[in-house]
Amino acid sequence: MNFTKLQPLGWSNYFFQQLSADEIETINVSIFLFRITAIHRTHIVGIGEFGEKQLMVPDELQPVSQHLAVGDWLIAELVYEHFKIVRSLNPKTRIERMSADVNQLIASNVDYLWIVTSANDEFNAKRLQRYLSMAYEFDVEPVIILTKTDLCEDIQQYIDQISALKVANIHAVNMVDLASYEQLDDYFQSGSTIAMVGSSGVGKSTLINMISDVKQVTKDIREDDAKGKHTTTHRELFFCRNNVAIIDTPGMRGLELYDAQTGLDQTFDDVILLATQCKFNDCAHQSEPKCAINKAIKDGEITQTHYDNYLKLLREDEFQKRKAGGAFAEKQYGRTWRKTIKANKTDKY
Repeated sequence: MNFTKLQPLGWSNYFFQQLSADEIETINVSIFLFRITAIHRTHIVGIGEFGEKQLMVPDELQPVSQHLAVGDWLIAELVYEHFKIVRSLNPKTRIERMSADVNQLIASNVDYLWIVTSANDEFNAKRLQRYLSMAYEFDVEPVIILTKTDLCEDIQQYIDQISALKVANIHAVNMVDLASYEQLDDYFQSGSTIAMVGSSGVGKSTLINMISDVKQVTKDIREDDAKGKHTTTHRELFFCRNNVAIIDTPGMRGLELYDAQTGLDQTFDDVILLATQCKFNDCAHQSEPKCAINKAIKDGEITQTHYDNYLKLLREDEFQKRKAGGAFAEKQYGRTWRKTIKANKTDKY
């Protein structure tokens, strides 16, 4: 087996080390290696040394959205004329979210998360913070790409809001200035994988058309709210120049985080640092004296909106973790919470 043929597809020694001696000996004889390029309702498509093939999913990997993601590496066996998945290899990275109270896998083995937003009414800094928290939580390098900058009068207002998020990689592009896309060339290193996320209508499909030979269908956005229709209906991986894999995802109307404490700490590291400077270790950052967070808000170091968004995401994350723990855990939390409230009451009746 010549594994170098799989390297342009994203194969590395990380995955090779997960193979047993028997598996290595029988690859391309009785078992085959594939990387998932698309997940449909009825089947999975994977690409390997001999091109793309449809793969059968065993019952133990159902529902697929909770077990497999586009970008995963799989071992499949040949069953008559069909390929049946035997197992998946552990991913280097995997991005996931909560959807309808269920954990949903988005993409696997991702090096960069391109967070695409547009310079119009769709722009939402709070939503960007959600995406950043997700990227940091799953150890994927975030890149914010601002599109449609030719359609707004004041680009700087958007750049300033993004810069306030302290993201290392920020790029503004538009179709009028085709040279603006050249700043993305540094991400096209052979074997790398880029996942793209963002709301419908922000220009993900247009961006793909500009940076690759793949032509995605685009649709107009509504003028009244700058929102668009879904042009991507399922997650799909395809390869463009320098053998870079692009994972396109459908527009997300909502992004619920789950168990994202590490990501939140990194996204809101300024709040975390300020909390350590309060006079009291158990400061609730409300009316306590010498509260560093309240002082920072008053002095304009951080905004009230920024701090409120941190609290909101933190509450959501805690809620999802409690819900995942089941009804008993939820009841126990409620009981503990009521005891805490009762113990802190100052009024006597």
